[in-house]
Amino acid sequence: MYSSIATVCLSGSLEEKVDAIAQAGFEGLELFENDLTAFPGTPREAGELIRARGLKLVTLQPFRDFEGLRGRARERAFDRAEHKFDLMEELGTDLLMVCSTVHPDSLPGLSRAADDFHALGERAAQRNLRVAYEALAWGRHIHDYRDSWEVVRRAAHPNVGLVLDTFHIFSRQTELGTVGRIPGDRIFLVQTADAPRLSMDHLSWSRHYRCFPGQGELHMDSFMTMLQETRYDGPLSHEIFNDVFRMGHSDQTARDGLRSYHLLRSMQADSGIPAPQPIESVAFLEIAVEPDDLASLRELLTALGMACVGRHHSLNAERWAAGDVNLVLNTDASFTGRAPGRDATAITAIGLRVGNAYEAFKRADKLGYAIVEPEEVGASHRMSALRNVDGSLSYIIDDSQLSRTWDREFPVDVQPVPQGSLVDIDHISVALSYHDYLSLMLQYRAIFQLAPTPSFDVTDPRGLIQSQVLQNHNGRFRLALNASASPDTASNRFVRQYGGSGIHHVALRTSSMRDTSAALQQAGTPVLPIPGNYYRDLAARFDLPAQTLEWMKDHHILFDQDNDGDFHQLYTQPGRQAFFFELVQREGYQGLGAPNAFVRVTAQQRLEAEIDGMASETPDHTSGDTQA
Repeated sequence: MYSSIATVCLSGSLEEKVDAIAQAGFEGLELFENDLTAFPGTPREAGELIRARGLKLVTLQPFRDFEGLRGRARERAFDRAEHKFDLMEELGTDLLMVCSTVHPDSLPGLSRAADDFHALGERAAQRNLRVAYEALAWGRHIHDYRDSWEVVRRAAHPNVGLVLDTFHIFSRQTELGTVGRIPGDRIFLVQTADAPRLSMDHLSWSRHYRCFPGQGELHMDSFMTMLQETRYDGPLSHEIFNDVFRMGHSDQTARDGLRSYHLLRSMQADSGIPAPQPIESVAFLEIAVEPDDLASLRELLTALGMACVGRHHSLNAERWAAGDVNLVLNTDASFTGRAPGRDATAITAIGLRVGNAYEAFKRADKLGYAIVEPEEVGASHRMSALRNVDGSLSYIIDDSQLSRTWDREFPVDVQPVPQGSLVDIDHISVALSYHDYLSLMLQYRAIFQLAPTPSFDVTDPRGLIQSQVLQNHNGRFRLALNASASPDTASNRFVRQYGGSGIHHVALRTSSMRDTSAALQQAGTPVLPIPGNYYRDLAARFDLPAQTLEWMKDHHILFDQDNDGDFHQLYTQPGRQAFFFELVQREGYQGLGAPNAFVRVTAQQRLEAEIDGMASETPDHTSGDTQA
């Protein structure tokens, strides 16, 4: 098989799309006819443009409403096909993709459709051309690939073959077993698309929510296993309709598309690509600290029960720890993960502990992800990393590397003992632009063995935030991805304020929320104020003792419960840094407290407005002195 992508997947003009596809490293492309219609040159020039970039023009698509017609309408359908054949000869491609009809006057019947395609195959053969038939999920009579295969089989023409499209197959929840029994030489084209699982009509689902394999929730691995049984050896081509891609950067979309192609190939037994590595836990987070913020951040970590357990031998960096939580505070002028233009205290690197770092990097390399070596970023350690879409780094390490790094990079004379109840990093939440959301989703799912939870919407006072969690097998690693189309939601305010996507909060798990909240209160640490009405609602929803409710209210603690157990949450105020901490205590509970998200983001928005109002009321003495 070889890599291909449809031009409809990308934004921009045909020239821009072809350039992006070629630069990403694809071998072929499908030409969506709208792109040709809007092209200022001739079809021959369009074909030459594609070939000049080293690309194979796989097919012209789509040809619609062909089969099942009578009389003059049928004659007209064949006339239209001849016009498409003329275009194909000028373009320099031999394959026309035909999708099942939605014409209101078309008649049902597999034999009728087969007769039409046999006749079309005869006309195509006279020009050394081919046609490929696809079952649309919303086709009027044929919407199942098994029926489109039966049409091709009955047509019995060497120039008529089948299109398999993963979205149309999965959206209809069609069994995959038949795929493995189709001869590979009768399949002319395989189109791939993933998607979130949604309850909506097939056409709207297809036109707005398709995404690259690895970015959705469909079982692409099962399809690829069946496809391997056919011995198909043609183009494996993405066909994506997605509002995000249409308004995003074509270069980024094309790069993600090629990585997704490699991910699909890795699902087959003969790929030679190592299996995805499970993430065991978050080994550490590196925080690029503005010097003016260091004292307050130290105070906060101390209140949380953490302690400085080591100082870097050559950099202005400290290691703070408690339980399995490790944070590196780096105040040096140069930060390896800092994005250009950012000057806020922010999380710039994450350490991911895996069983075999070498195998993880080998897989990442095979999938087309660039590996950042220590010398490239002027680091004294020996850890390699991946560059994330927000400019931060993901270090991939195993236990032996981690212990050597702490011993060599952060030597200490006296080992302080952290005094607190922190256990580990429960989850990390990232605010992203929509395009970055899909890119980071693909990166983590392609390289690591992570399962996505069903995506869900978080209600924000200013719109909706789409959220999805990636987690490992035992819940010790959870990555929450958040993006929104509404400009003033909490996630987009973060992206706008701090110059791009990034980690906006870290949840630390405590074994005792009572001890942790008491320590924060005693230290005078500002926490997010929660309105009293929330606790009246808790009293109605859950059977909680009055004393427990009063304690939660006094300490601004949020609560939820599911079939597996209880969940407590507490949020610090962000202060000057670009992130804040969430403290959680989970007792069997499986989620991230989604029912409380609206209360939290509303409280944060109210707090931001109060702080902005206080700042605007502060007299500008400097300005007054200047005027004097």
